[in-house]
Amino acid sequence: MIQTQGKRDSPRQTRAGSASAASSTSGSGSGSGSDSDDRDTAVSIPSVPPFNCRPFSRLISFPNNDILSDLTDDQLNALIFQYFQEKGFEHAAFNFGIEAEIEDVPIDRSIINKGALPSFVRKGLRYTQLKANVLASDVNSFGECCRLDPLDIITNNVDSLSKIIKDRKENAKKKDNDGEKDIYCGVSDQEKESEKQKLGKEKEHVQDMRMQQVSMHSEDQCEVDVHGGPPLIAHTPSLPSMTHQVSDSNVYVFEGHGLQVASCAWSPTDSLLAVGYFSSAARIWKISDDISSMHSSLLSVYVLNDYNAKTDGQSGSITNLAWNGEGELLATGSFEGQISIWSKNGELKKTLKHKDSIFFLEWNRKGDFLLAVSSDYKVMVWDTNKWESKQELAFNSEQLLGVAWRNDTSFALLSEKQRIYVFNVGECLPIKTFSGHQKVIGGFKWDPTGTFLASYSIDGAIKIWTFNRRRSLHNLMHSPSVCSIKWSPTGPGTDNPDKQLLLASASSDGTVKIWDCNQWHLLYSFDGHREPVTLIEFSPDGELMASGADDQTLFIWKVKDGTILRSCSCYESMVYIVSWNREGNKLAAVFENDTVCVIGLSLDDSSVH
Repeated sequence: MIQTQGKRDSPRQTRAGSASAASSTSGSGSGSGSDSDDRDTAVSIPSVPPFNCRPFSRLISFPNNDILSDLTDDQLNALIFQYFQEKGFEHAAFNFGIEAEIEDVPIDRSIINKGALPSFVRKGLRYTQLKANVLASDVNSFGECCRLDPLDIITNNVDSLSKIIKDRKENAKKKDNDGEKDIYCGVSDQEKESEKQKLGKEKEHVQDMRMQQVSMHSEDQCEVDVHGGPPLIAHTPSLPSMTHQVSDSNVYVFEGHGLQVASCAWSPTDSLLAVGYFSSAARIWKISDDISSMHSSLLSVYVLNDYNAKTDGQSGSITNLAWNGEGELLATGSFEGQISIWSKNGELKKTLKHKDSIFFLEWNRKGDFLLAVSSDYKVMVWDTNKWESKQELAFNSEQLLGVAWRNDTSFALLSEKQRIYVFNVGECLPIKTFSGHQKVIGGFKWDPTGTFLASYSIDGAIKIWTFNRRRSLHNLMHSPSVCSIKWSPTGPGTDNPDKQLLLASASSDGTVKIWDCNQWHLLYSFDGHREPVTLIEFSPDGELMASGADDQTLFIWKVKDGTILRSCSCYESMVYIVSWNREGNKLAAVFENDTVCVIGLSLDDSSVH
């Protein structure tokens, strides 16, 4: 039933996330984005007992006062407990509070700032990094290439760090003696750096890539492809060009819902935005063509309440949602193990039952099959013409971390054992298994035609697979650690056949790299974020890209030259979901503080083209 809803305040709901549900049953899932969240969930959540602030010897006087001595166990426990409560981990907070005897520690919680634990961890890590880098850079002139990254520090002991510095110095000397000239492809020349700074960054970048290459397994050494790409005369290394902050008139913020968002997706055919909430029902919002007009009018919304799914007074906790290709049906998965099928007008069409929570949900392009993965390690393919099970796969204790359709009749599953299985619908054995990563696989994506499969790992390796090879076709290195990859919706067989197929990768080094999928070399490196880039998303025509990072910024890039068209950093929180509408002139963004907004781009703006 359609309802009319404007801006209003509502009580904040208890948070719950899919990843922690998995921890109690099957583990956590990850993938592009999209992606799971570390939150505890259960049918009934006990309340956390209040503190009894009474005199006690373990007095905590932070964080307003400097801590000159080592952090005590009580201080750390207080920070952890505060963090659990801030993130809505009610079960974890309750159990941790009992075991750590938190109630016996008198704490004035008003003096502990929000986000204190992550802040202390970040500052401590940077301090450790600073100390290590000062020692590294004080040795000789090759100190710049010997600098240590945060990942180096937290994953190695002192002896290993010393060896890393020594190896990097020797390699830097050898490279300097050989007179090598490395190519770094930037995006703009509006804010030029000095030649010395450029050379230092280029050397560090290439050296890190080589260190990653050496660490690859010997059977893959012969096929490693690491390219800087040809020099691009029009694109010199520098910071991105002028950043444009989105104006208030071009942004509509959904205020007052007070719910944590699990998933968000535009209809592929209509101006409808579906939003699913961890602790409540999903909603379908009707978005106006003119963003500015939405500020002065009430929005129409379909609230998807499935009263048959109610448990202890709740109408179902949404884990994910997905539109079919025609935009006529929306599937939502819940913690209760139910898949609900809705019309685009909010009418409940069908319910499908699983025994455990639904973690992954995806339609094939034709829309005649719906793929679902639940927390009991089971994969179900539903025939949406007959609404019955077409195929069921049980993986026992092998956790699944991602799913993706290759085409209308075959799909791939990512296993925690660093393997990717490809199945045909209706067959119980995989037709292909890809393996070769030396570190944990973060995710994978098929190209638009299902010809190439790209997978990425925490060691910075991006592998390109094809069906006619046992081992990877190419290994593209994006050090130090890849966080996300995306294929462009371009190339033969797509809606943009005259445009080149590209692969984008985002990394913890704060860059977004664009790879040429003909020669498999690096085209551009977009350097605008100052923290790890966690998500990227091409616009439907492949001309623009949205990126979000830990620095709490959202950028919209012009792919052909790396110009930043728009930026958004006004919500003091990291963006973790982005979704483009079909025309590519609006972007839905979800921030960690539960802010949901729609950003409008004027197609008449010449800077977009």
